[in-house]
Amino acid sequence: MNAACATAPRNALMGAMPRDPFIREKFTRQHSAARKLAAEYFERFPKEQYQTEVESWRELQSQNIEFTMKRLREPIESGG
Repeated sequence: MNAACATAPRNALMGAMPRDPFIREKFTRQHSAARKLAAEYFERFPKEQYQTEVESWRELQSQNIEFTMKRLREPIESGG
């Protein structure tokens, strides 16, 4: 085996991994505060421009809601 090949970084051999176009943010809030925060998030990052969504959510034993919001890093340009 070639010594240079054995020590080369994996990204150099396989190519750099593409950057994820999405940002994910995890929050933990009481139920009513979680709903309010999610609504504000959709106002700030409209679904039509950022493909915003609640990626996951779960109710914790503390009765809090843990949820992950997902959106594009950059808005989609309107093609009009």
